[in-house]
Amino acid sequence: MNRRLVLPGLALAAFALAGCSTTTGGTANPAASSAPGTASSAEGGGGNGAPKVSSPLDPAKLKSDPCSVLSASQRSTLGLEDGTPRSGAAGSSCAWVYSSDETRSSRVDIAADPNTDGLAGIYDLYAKGGTDQYEYWEPAEISGYPAVYAATKDFRAQGQCKLLVGVTDTQAVQVFTQIGNGPGATEPCPYAQKTAEAMIQTLKEG
Repeated sequence: MNRRLVLPGLALAAFALAGCSTTTGGTANPAASSAPGTASSAEGGGGNGAPKVSSPLDPAKLKSDPCSVLSASQRSTLGLEDGTPRSGAAGSSCAWVYSSDETRSSRVDIAADPNTDGLAGIYDLYAKGGTDQYEYWEPAEISGYPAVYAATKDFRAQGQCKLLVGVTDTQAVQVFTQIGNGPGATEPCPYAQKTAEAMIQTLKEG
């Protein structure tokens, strides 16, 4: 059964991933799915308990060419088409459509978060606003890097998930998934997780 999604404003502070719109269902199938990870117990890297990034990655590709953070092999494994670059006042991002989605509405977006304090700044926002700022907030660890599933509105049951991953102590990355139909339409966060894992692998390889 097709689902129609009404997209919320999922921005943190002054940033929204470009190109989100009302969607109808397609089917996306990641290579594997798993539930969001458990928070790391690493020593805080900033105010309000933000974890430190023990092995920082070079975020240059995220800013100059975000579509390059997923290789052709990774896109094939994840079931994604070539990325479409986007730009806005907050910076550059890239969007990939799931190839199994004939409606071209199931997608994943990646962008460098504009917050210059990395996850520490995001944790600070949560400490100040709590549930008034975020309807869900679930710390996690992705391939050894601190992360948090968080958004101003909780539309996970409608196929949307937002994941923020710290790649340095001053740079976080936003991974946003929007799944219209199939298993991901009610459990989209594993799709964000798999994409983030691939991105981290690419950044490690330089």
